[in-house]
Order: sequence, then C-alpha cells, then structure tokens
Amino acid sequence: MSELTGFKRMNFFTGFFTTAKDWDEGQRYHLEKRKLHNRRLHTPGILRGERNELAVEAIGGLNIRVNPGAALDGEGNEIYLGSSRELQIDPTKYELPQKVYVTVRFKEENANFVDNIEAPEYSGYTRVAEIADVRVQATEPDGQAVLELARIDLSADVGEIRPAADPADPKADEIDRRHVRWAGSVGLSERQLGADDVEEMVLKMRRTRRDFASLEMRFPVPSLPDVGYAAVSIELLARTGNLGLAQLAGVLEMLAGIEQDVGQELGAAYGIIVSRAEYVAYQDAVAALLADLRAGRPYDVLLTDQGNVAEKARELSEVVIRPPLADAGEDRVVGTRGDELVVALDASGSQAFGDHELKTYRWSKLNE
Repeated sequence: MSELTGFKRMNFFTGFFTTAKDWDEGQRYHLEKRKLHNRRLHTPGILRGERNELAVEAIGGLNIRVNPGAALDGEGNEIYLGSSRELQIDPTKYELPQKVYVTVRFKEENANFVDNIEAPEYSGYTRVAEIADVRVQATEPDGQAVLELARIDLSADVGEIRPAADPADPKADEIDRRHVRWAGSVGLSERQLGADDVEEMVLKMRRTRRDFASLEMRFPVPSLPDVGYAAVSIELLARTGNLGLAQLAGVLEMLAGIEQDVGQELGAAYGIIVSRAEYVAYQDAVAALLADLRAGRPYDVLLTDQGNVAEKARELSEVVIRPPLADAGEDRVVGTRGDELVVALDASGSQAFGDHELKTYRWSKLNE
C-alpha cells in the first residue's frame, strides 16, 4: 500500500532543472491516484470482456494454458496478460490427491538495462515491467493480492488435465472455474457470493420449490405458487452473479413474507390442521427466519433457517386427515304403533371433528 501522506503534483516552470527523482515522484503521483480509485471504487477480480478473461484451458497431458485478459487486485493494481502463458502441473510436487489453484498476481521487474561503459554511474534500467505473474500453487489464494483463475482436484493417479464436461459440476482432474471472482463496482457487486455460497443458495431454493409444491398439492392456497416463483427468481439472481451478500437479506425477507402469508391462508382455509403439531412447527420456522433476518444474522444461519422452513412445509404436506366420526350422543329408543314415525332430534351439541359442529343427520333404515 502507498506510504504517501499526501499528494503533490509536479509543477513545471522555466528554469526548473528536473532530476530522475522528480520524474519518479511524478509517475508515482499518477500511479497512486489510480490505485486509490481502483481500491475504493472497485472490487478485486477478473475484468469481464477483456480479451479471453484469463480463461484456463487444458492443452494435453498435464499442461494448461492461461489465455490473455486483465484483472484488478485488492491494492488497486491493474494486472494485464497480453499473451497466453503455458504451465505444466508437476504431480511429484504434491501429496496426491491434492487440490491445486491456478493464480495470478501483480509483479514489477526492472527491464531494458542500458550500460554506459564510459560512465558506469549513468547506467540503469529504462523501464519497469508490470507483469502478470501466473502460477500453480497448493494454497488457496486470498482473493486480494493473489487472484484465483481456476482450481483442479488432482486425483491420486492423475494422468491428464481435462476441460470440465459439466462446468457447473467439475470432476477430479477437470478445470473448475466456478470460484473465479469478477471485478465490479463497490456498492453494486461488493462482497459477491462465492461459488460454494451460490451452490448452497441454489440447493436451498430448489428444495423450497419442491417442498412447497408438495404442500400446494395437498392444501392449495393463493400464495403457495408465489413461493415457487420467488425461489426461481432468487436462484436466477444467484446463478448470474447479481445477488451479493448486501442484497441477500432483502430477497430472503421477501420470500419469508410470502411463506408467512401461506401459513395464515392455510389456517383460514383449513382449520382442521391448525391444531396439528406440523402446522405449529411450520409457523415457528417462519417466525424464526423472520427474527434472524431482523437481527442481521449471518448468511449461513439465514440459509439454514430457510431450509428448515422448507422441511416443515414438506412435513405439513404429509399430514394425514382421517374422515370425521360423528358423535350423536346417547342411544334413544323411540316406540311407535305404526310403520312410520317422524322424530325431531337436536344435534347442536354434537361435535363432528375439531371445531366443526354437527348440524344435520342422515339416517338409513335398519332392517330387522
């Protein structure tokens, strides 16, 4: 990081005799200003759309190629790889199986040395080369000074590095680009979800859709389809990189609000289940999610809460309701002198099921 305590620009005037120190400070001024801008207004990562976006590809055997592209590190350094770079993975350097990372970092080297034979004190390098230092390492990069371009799970008997047959689910010895971080703007893409977080979010949303669809088949209410629509939307945002940690609480609160509406509608439409433990557990799970959202609990806690809501919705969908058994009260013997008799019965005190009153009897003739 810059050790400058302030910024001073060069101020040229007639008769100003400049030295190498003046020119160095003049360049440093512009470099530090640009890095300050990059650090505070942008997030580190790969620059989208620049050349081949530093894509990593398999080129046969244990060889890989890093293609041209650009990136921005956490210090605000602009990293540029103008031509492809080939690397060979040496399995003898690792205790297989081993996960390795293809990385890039910013590096400076002096270049273009000029040797003044007659006056050696005036010899020196005329350039400073800004280098994209690409390498393979066994330690996970920090995402600040060192940026990840890909990772590969090397198997115990690795013989060839391959492109991922399914980029969304790479296997051993295949190139995995799911964890690449893309540069963005502070406030819009700050604190992006990592690849593992995205996968966890997708799994939770798919489970939510499945479990609430089961609930809708048993006890349809107006808000149940909305849960599925919301879960699909959240999954889409996560998959396309448009859902960061800053927006996570908001979208989950929206989903929890719909799930709360579902509970209220179920209670109104199906009073028969209100006293069931499964219904109470569902209501409690939604309340716990809303409470943790208001308390600003961490990302993993909120996702666990949402998974619990989906599980309780599934359990509620499995509730078995038995046909009501009516209690008509004590037996009554009515005597008659003829073949037919009209009898008036009072059913107002009989309970059919739960809080449902038995208002009407249906009789059938008992044949002796």
